[in-house]
Amino acid sequence: MPAAGWLPVGEEPQPAGSITDCVILRNEGMSLVTLAGGDLDAGAHEATGLYRADTRHLSRLRLTLGGVTPTLLDASQSGAVFSAVFTNPAMAGPGGEVVPARALVIRRRRVLGRGLAESLAISSYHPERQQFEVRFEVDADFCDIFEVRGFRRRGRRPPVEVLPGRTGIRFRYTGADGVVRNTTVRFDPPPESIGNDGAVYRLALEPRETAVIELRVNAGDGPPERLPLPHVIARVQREEREFLAGATRFQSDYEPLNDAVERALLDVRALRTTLDGTEFIAAGVPWFDTLFGRDSLLTGIFLAPWAPGLLRGTLEVLARHQARAYDPASDAAPGKVPHELRWGELANTGEVPFGRYYGSVDATPLFLVAAEEYLAWTGDAATVAGLMPALRAAAGWCLRELERYGGVIAYRRESAAGLENQGWKDSHDAIRWPDGRLVEPPTALVEVQAYTFAGLRAFARVAARCGETAEEAATAADQLARVIEERFADDGLGYVLCLERAEVPVPTPASNAGHLLWLGDPQPARAATFADRAFQSDMFSGWGVRTLASTVAGYNPLGYHTGSVWPHDNAVLLAGLRRHGFDDFARALGTAFIEAALAFPAYRIPELYCGDPRELRLVPTPYPVASRPQAWSAASLPFVLATMLGLRPAGPRSLAVTRPILPGMVEWVRLRNLRVAGASVDLTFRRGAAGVAVEVEEVRGELTVVLSDRWPGGRGAPPNRY
Repeated sequence: MPAAGWLPVGEEPQPAGSITDCVILRNEGMSLVTLAGGDLDAGAHEATGLYRADTRHLSRLRLTLGGVTPTLLDASQSGAVFSAVFTNPAMAGPGGEVVPARALVIRRRRVLGRGLAESLAISSYHPERQQFEVRFEVDADFCDIFEVRGFRRRGRRPPVEVLPGRTGIRFRYTGADGVVRNTTVRFDPPPESIGNDGAVYRLALEPRETAVIELRVNAGDGPPERLPLPHVIARVQREEREFLAGATRFQSDYEPLNDAVERALLDVRALRTTLDGTEFIAAGVPWFDTLFGRDSLLTGIFLAPWAPGLLRGTLEVLARHQARAYDPASDAAPGKVPHELRWGELANTGEVPFGRYYGSVDATPLFLVAAEEYLAWTGDAATVAGLMPALRAAAGWCLRELERYGGVIAYRRESAAGLENQGWKDSHDAIRWPDGRLVEPPTALVEVQAYTFAGLRAFARVAARCGETAEEAATAADQLARVIEERFADDGLGYVLCLERAEVPVPTPASNAGHLLWLGDPQPARAATFADRAFQSDMFSGWGVRTLASTVAGYNPLGYHTGSVWPHDNAVLLAGLRRHGFDDFARALGTAFIEAALAFPAYRIPELYCGDPRELRLVPTPYPVASRPQAWSAASLPFVLATMLGLRPAGPRSLAVTRPILPGMVEWVRLRNLRVAGASVDLTFRRGAAGVAVEVEEVRGELTVVLSDRWPGGRGAPPNRY
């Protein structure tokens, strides 16, 4: 255990073990991390548990028969539903008799609904009557998620009160923050005995007889799930189908890709979370199961062609929690939108600074970008008009920061416990010189300049739509574009990683400038230089572009930001390649991206994976503690496909389809119910000898579909008008 007071400042999650083989369910604001068969035991694996609001509400749920662990035969997961099949090893019955191996079949079914609901069906297939004991070991430690990650709290942990009853056990915990947290475990039928540590059943089964035990776990004070398990599963699956039916529907001639798109959309749906009646997308399970400004905004932007309404709640929650005063302890300043919001005990008591934490330099300009993106896809001017006070404040923060650091946006943490690096690569060792030295703050990242350029321009256009003028923002954006060319350009890289002390160029080959191609205004020749550099062997692993080139001192394929491959980072790069006409590179990257996504179990795209060269392994090497589901990683696959198909709003009632390309394994794609500003369209894309043909099959509402050679809003193209 780390020393008291240790905090993973700007670091990746710290648990010693791997969660690669864990089963992870997420739904209705709760997440469940278990071992392969569905048991959870924080003593054996520190990440396992049932979590809600940054608190582990169940730390043990362990099943034994006759005092031994049943033998797992198979386990599978579909969305929030999990099932597993076991049999018994040879074991002793209550009278000392032997229950032969494989006499029993145990079927576990589980769903996360409004709590955890589980059914255990135990069937005997032995020709003689079998007697045995079934035991459920249960416990709730109410650990804060930061304790699970390795943080040691300063004071003593308050005790957990355990209240066993006839049909269940209630765990009650009053934290150091004064908040009372409850977990209730109920059994049906009532067990033979129940105590502080679990429940015991004594069963006697005739040949081909089945006994069913149902379990309900309620994390919190709300009403427990009382419907029979099949009804709960049916309801959850119906809600998943309704979500998919309301999104853009994807079909291709390559069935695994169809399944992967559905998995990605359902993973994002699973991360929906409600705060004060407003829904947003949490960042990822288990470490970041809360609102992260940067992650949630990019997720919404990525999914705008698929489920544009998802972005609205994120914008509204961030506006509601926007900083209105300077607070060095939380890296807050007027106009900044939150980096993250937390509700756990340690955040509430201030032991960790992340309850309302503002230490990201990029979330605020991305807030401006996302507002225009939401308007472009939905046409919802009323919502955006309601956001104007927050947008003005965010633009004001950008303008003040540009003045503060001599024309660029840079960061230096104010809080001693805050993040050392405050871009998306926020681990302490992520931003370094080619010789491995860490960059000294204040640090001006190249991608943050692109976000700010795009954000200020977006704000000027949105303000005009709302009848306001924002000449200062538009002028500052133009000036920033010139500064980027003057101070970040590099003959060998295209653009440098950053400016050290907001002045000195750091020529480290890294993926960051791909974000400049997506949202900035780079010179064509320098954009081409970066594109060429990104696909050299030290940058391109074969599964994607690495965060850091393998030739840089400090490169590590297992480094969180120092050599790994991040799906969202590659999706952004692909969008930049398409925007600037590098379609061959985009086709290669898109195909590699999809092949990597299809290589993961159940096509669930993790937060990141290792940067090992593709020739070393048949599948990408997993990163041991990568979150999954993870919002912007899951959303990356739909975004990659929309980008390859060339889909962008081009005006208030216009959709541009620009130079569509298809991944290598696909011959045709159909999209149904693609929505733009209240209208919708069905499109089919087919590979042909002369390229990809587009068929406009049906338009509902007022919408013009335009085939274009130039990316809307790209260099040389007229600005979008929404």
